[in-house]
This record gives sequence, C-alpha cells and structure tokens, in this order.
Amino acid sequence: MEDGKGVRRKFKSYLGYFHIDIAEVRTAMGGLYLFVAIDRTSKCAFTELHEKPRVSQPTSCGT
Repeated sequence: MEDGKGVRRKFKSYLGYFHIDIAEVRTAMGGLYLFVAIDRTSKCAFTELHEKPRVSQPTSCGT
C-alpha cells in the first residue's frame, strides 16, 4: 500500500479482515455486477457476477 507521499507501508495485521467491492461491468449483452471479497489474512479471493445488485442474497464462500 502506498500513502499520499509515495512511501510504501504494509497493511495492518487483522485476524480475518475482508475487503469487499462491487463493480459494474459493461458487456456487449448489457451490464453485470461483479462482487469481490478478499481475505487479507489468507489472500483468498471470491468473486460472483450478478444481473442485479442484490446484497441481501446469501452466498457461501468456499463451499
């Protein structure tokens, strides 16, 4: 990670810290929503594409 002064710093160490993002992806057939979750501890990433951005829909990671 780089701060505003160009100095590289490490992320703080957290137990089970997740980074979650949602991005709209444009394709020739229309738009999709890309959901991404990254566990910073294990460096495991999980992604899903959906037609609608329904955050309340439960999913299972790794099963």
